[in-house]
Amino acid sequence: MLNLVHARRLEIGPLKVFGQAVPYWLDRKELPFSTRTRNCLINGNLFAGPEKLSNLTFANLFDIRSMGVVSILEFACMVEAALDQKIATPVLEPKPSLTQNELLGIVAEPWADQVGSADPRFADLIPSVPRATVLEILDALTSGPDVDTLALEQLARSVPELRKRLSDVAAVPLEAQLGGFLRALSRFEGERLQALIDRFGWGGAPPITLEEAGERLGITRERVRQMQEKVTSRLKAIPFPVYMPGLDEAVRLLAEGSPLGVEAAIALLKETGVSAGAFHPECVIAAAVVCGRKPAISLQTIKRKTSVVASELRYADAILSVAYRQAHASGASNIGEVVAEMTAAGITIDSQGVREALREFSEVAFVEDEWFCHRPANPERDRLRNATRRMVSVAAPMDLGVIREGLWREYRYRGHRGVKTWSLLVPPRAVLRAYYATHPEFLIDQDDMVKPVEALDYRLELGLTDAILVDVLRSSPACVLDRASLAAECLRRSMNMNTFSIYLTYSPVIVHLGTDVWSLRGVRVDPAAVEAVRAANAMRQRDKRVLDHGWTPEGNLWLAARIPPASASKLVVSVPGAIRHYLSGREFDSKDEDGVAFGIVKVNSEGSSYGFAPFLRQRGADEGDILIAEFNLSNGAALLRLGGDELLEEMSPEV
Repeated sequence: MLNLVHARRLEIGPLKVFGQAVPYWLDRKELPFSTRTRNCLINGNLFAGPEKLSNLTFANLFDIRSMGVVSILEFACMVEAALDQKIATPVLEPKPSLTQNELLGIVAEPWADQVGSADPRFADLIPSVPRATVLEILDALTSGPDVDTLALEQLARSVPELRKRLSDVAAVPLEAQLGGFLRALSRFEGERLQALIDRFGWGGAPPITLEEAGERLGITRERVRQMQEKVTSRLKAIPFPVYMPGLDEAVRLLAEGSPLGVEAAIALLKETGVSAGAFHPECVIAAAVVCGRKPAISLQTIKRKTSVVASELRYADAILSVAYRQAHASGASNIGEVVAEMTAAGITIDSQGVREALREFSEVAFVEDEWFCHRPANPERDRLRNATRRMVSVAAPMDLGVIREGLWREYRYRGHRGVKTWSLLVPPRAVLRAYYATHPEFLIDQDDMVKPVEALDYRLELGLTDAILVDVLRSSPACVLDRASLAAECLRRSMNMNTFSIYLTYSPVIVHLGTDVWSLRGVRVDPAAVEAVRAANAMRQRDKRVLDHGWTPEGNLWLAARIPPASASKLVVSVPGAIRHYLSGREFDSKDEDGVAFGIVKVNSEGSSYGFAPFLRQRGADEGDILIAEFNLSNGAALLRLGGDELLEEMSPEV
């Protein structure tokens, strides 16, 4: 088969890969492609909108770098199989291998924004996302309910080996760290590698000339220049600071000890174990610049003596790292937030120092006196830009205040930006206005109405779940539905009920017009239609969840609740007000009649009780069943039973 496809490559080149249009609901990211095929699809941007696949030819696939016959057949067969079996997205709520706390633990580590697939030392361990660090990859994968589980699992499996490599790098002196990085970058060994190390000055001595390097290797200086240019171009292709803990420690020691004479600086690095031998501070500064840092030290000649002098902006690199991370997470940040996060990290800095560092060294754009924005090199890493595109793809132009309300919903899902519990910021109107006024993808008029420069198709901008919600609401004549009607139609289109609940709460394209009334953000709706839905909701008979409560002859408190549709796994029962004060704020060890333990049932301060899911799942609870929870207030135990109306009659014959 492989030989046949390869031999007829030119004949099949013009043919379309798929004989039918690829629907929007097919999520290619969830198909179990091999790592090699997945990386090829990323390189070819084949995870974009479905229209890209509908017109795809075999010639297009052969043109993708590193994509061979095996990957082409794997890709085509898996997509066709998914279409034939009508697998929309079998797992709408992917379960990542890493817990949220573990993910955020990685995000908060100092190396997270210094390690990415562009660094050849770690490229085989990190998903191949161009120009992205581990921090950016995790931020993208955990920013919303749509999660690329395969990429997460790949990263999760690689974390132990990644940590080991990082520890191995940190355990050796500065010369070895720089030499190992140059070896991976240049793929040179032996004399060639050593000549290049000395040419860059990464051995600790001032750089040798091209002529000297050529004489060592027996080649011309032009050939040495070409070798150097090749490595330099690869260095420039790494868009983030290179992981080099020895270099950071050297800069920190020299800054804290300044002013220092050159000999004293060399001795300090050697005595502290940062370097194995004499390492000139000039080489430290040059290596820091090449590795993507802005060292807050310099060599100055004062009274004919050269010394290492620290500028007043000692923490410039740390300030820029925090400021960029905050700006990318929320779209904008402010000086006070930078000061607060750095203070929490143990770095004492005032707002004036932060302002000077940002104005002196960074590419941030101040949009207000204290607020600033910074556009990442890859626009898709900008959460504010992405959320706005999704909203205005559904309805445009959209009022600035309406967009800001949508951002609140979007940012509530993530909750924080991955460093401890620092919340995502929803910028004020003035900052958003300045952001959109200077962004090349948006236009904002004098009435604060925002629209995209180019028309956007929501089917390309939105994920599967958001697209289904938009289609369902647009299928309504007035674009207004109550929750039950909206849920029923979404479930009919293969959406999971839990996913529906999450998106209805956090999706920025949805707007809650009132009690049990939902529509699309930015779409003008007829007030009469809203009132009609409200009236229909008021007339609808509502099921009573808590059926009854009382006391047993033994003095135990019990309550009975009927299980509503699709809620058995996450049942929450509101304790009636008459007995709430007995149970509020307490925890009970739950068991069934056979003595099998099912964990803890909790009742919060508002009287909502939960923790019944293990029992209900194991006992096969279904819609309409009755749960009896009997609470022993003296020993903190709960007896759980499941049955029908007969069981309730035994507890309370008058019901």
